[in-house]
Amino acid sequence: MKWLAWYRRQPVRRKIFIPFFAITLLSSTLFTIYGFIQNVKAIENEIDKRLLIAALTMPQLLPADYFDRVQTPDSIPEPEHWANTRRLDTFLRNVGGTYLYALNRVSNRYYFVASAATDTVYWAEYTNPAPNVYEVQKTWEPNISTTPDPDYGLLRSVVMGHKDSAGRRFIVGADIHAYEVEALKRRAFLNFFMMGFASFLLAVVFSYVASTTITQPLTRLSNFTRRLVEGGFSADIRLDAGLFPDGNQTKAETAILAYDFDRMQANLAEHIDQLKQTQSARERAESELRIAGQIQETFLPGPFAPAELGGRVQLQAAMKTAKQAGGDLFDYFALDDAHLFFAIGDVSGKGMPAAMFMSAAVVLLRSAAKLWRDPAEILRRVNDDLALRNESCTFVTLFAGILDVRTGEVVFANGGHNPPRLRNAAGAVAAVPTKTNMVVGALEGQTYARETLALRPGDVLVLYTDGVTEAFNEADQLYGEDRLDRRLGALPADATAAEILRSVVADVAAFAGAREQSDDITMLVLRSLPPARKPLEETRTDAAG
Repeated sequence: MKWLAWYRRQPVRRKIFIPFFAITLLSSTLFTIYGFIQNVKAIENEIDKRLLIAALTMPQLLPADYFDRVQTPDSIPEPEHWANTRRLDTFLRNVGGTYLYALNRVSNRYYFVASAATDTVYWAEYTNPAPNVYEVQKTWEPNISTTPDPDYGLLRSVVMGHKDSAGRRFIVGADIHAYEVEALKRRAFLNFFMMGFASFLLAVVFSYVASTTITQPLTRLSNFTRRLVEGGFSADIRLDAGLFPDGNQTKAETAILAYDFDRMQANLAEHIDQLKQTQSARERAESELRIAGQIQETFLPGPFAPAELGGRVQLQAAMKTAKQAGGDLFDYFALDDAHLFFAIGDVSGKGMPAAMFMSAAVVLLRSAAKLWRDPAEILRRVNDDLALRNESCTFVTLFAGILDVRTGEVVFANGGHNPPRLRNAAGAVAAVPTKTNMVVGALEGQTYARETLALRPGDVLVLYTDGVTEAFNEADQLYGEDRLDRRLGALPADATAAEILRSVVADVAAFAGAREQSDDITMLVLRSLPPARKPLEETRTDAAG
């Protein structure tokens, strides 16, 4: 091959330099590309999550009867409108976004009834609605997309429906300019490019210095031979004194080799030391994660005994973390002989920070539940405690309830969590209607709605985190709520809480296959029993599967 023949003709220094140069260039390029792709995915997921939180939270930031009143251009006084605008603008700045708004559709026209934009008046017409607005109006399903808006440009948007107390429909949306998203991507690329380029330059310099040092004695010997021939082998022509660094001509070759080897050894020792330090840091981080996971485990409740609360209820819970320390949580304990407290939650983020925030949330939940028997008050107090000095802006979605085993009444409050599923004794499955309150720990001063439901003998209440319904398979398909409902509905009417949980977890695992999941999977199953029924012995599993 011509390139191989060319390579063989090159000087030794080039033979050393060229392979190292090529390997360094390839590795730096691959590192930059891979790091950029992973970072872009994380940026997009974080932006979509922020926009979704903003859209879900917006109705909670307005007066409780606000959407009942916004029916005509003169329904809302101008001072109230601008006060709401300032409140929404402050929230949007904290969350991160460009637009936050609510629309009312009247005679096929859309009007702004609430907005974080300080230049948007009440009942201003949205003359050229983006396509996703029409899509949500048509399907009434949430829409997450990048959409060209005729007036506002290319936007990354979350648009969803909202109903007032009378069932009248509104559109709620949260947007961010696409150029802001692209700016984040460009910044991520620049960071990874500079890291890769710096690594490349360092390796090139090292390769050049090393190749020069190795070949320099050979170059000097070559020059001496040429001069010796040109000078007619004169005795006055002597070897370069630089070839004898130890001052002993009889050991010149040994001295040169020893000198170069010593330098190589020093460089290798430095790199090995750096590798040892890197490995030690990695091991410390892994150890910290293991310890965090162990600490997290200690905050989970012990097995629910069948005899508790008169054997009127079965309870089973499980958690499978996506990392050694995750951010999901669940808890349950008897408040007295007739009341059971239970909760489930999902902390934003993963790893050590999420595990520590989860531990704090569990401690605060237990303390508040023992002092106040109202789930709404419990969430309010936990929210204020967590939001205090929360510089990392971490938050948790929480669903908390108290079951009266004598009557089957469940009093609950929902802090931005997935609505539970309720399966009756006949096998029918439906989502529990809940008010979507603010997530817990993000902002102080939030209030949470107190709601109730009736749990009859044989009914099953299934609480879960979004790691269940948002599990992906190898075909990039979502598990989803419909599949969950079908699985719950297909189970026998006399299936125990433990059997129900194991069946759902196994179905999620079978659906996902070899696809690695990025979110924790947590479930809590509560089954009401008739007074005469003796519950089967059950144990809580700390790792799903």
